[in-house]
Amino acid sequence: MVSGQRAAGSGQERGIADSSRRFTPCSLPAARCPLPQRGYSLIEISVTLALFGIFLFIIVTLTAEMRRNEKKWPVDFMSHPDVSAVVSRLRRDVYDAKFFPDAWQTYSQSDQTPIMYTITAAGFGETIVWDFRMPGQVTRHAWTANQPQADWVARSTPAFTTEKYEAPNGETGIHLTARDDKGKLAIDQILIQRPHD
Repeated sequence: MVSGQRAAGSGQERGIADSSRRFTPCSLPAARCPLPQRGYSLIEISVTLALFGIFLFIIVTLTAEMRRNEKKWPVDFMSHPDVSAVVSRLRRDVYDAKFFPDAWQTYSQSDQTPIMYTITAAGFGETIVWDFRMPGQVTRHAWTANQPQADWVARSTPAFTTEKYEAPNGETGIHLTARDDKGKLAIDQILIQRPHD
């Protein structure tokens, strides 16, 4: 009788133990056992927001700087390739110039008609006159061995002007400036001729 009660008691205890194991998540098969969920800590969220804030600050700063430059330098060189072509050609001519004559034919050296004398790759002397007198147009005249060459013309340009420039070390060149139709400074460059033997 005692053994039967013990058997019954042990069966009840086993049933309670089995039921407790049955409802414990860790006792479920691996496929049905839910994975532990983990959230983000406050430090992780703070670092993420800080990095995003820095990135956003950089974008806003660059955009504001671009807008300031657009207002300061109103000439869009991508929209007006002739403007950059004028600066590039004039820089090359000044760089190769042997000297700057006071006059050539009907032209005189001035801020609107800079004149320079260069030597071509073939060894011939070339006299170049840049004509900035016509509004919105720049014309490059050239004479090789006193023979006129084809003119090069650029249109839709700002008002260019030049003046003779002498560096502290004695090098000479041209100070080139240009203003748009509103009078804002669009180009301000100093072009220096290279030393010649």
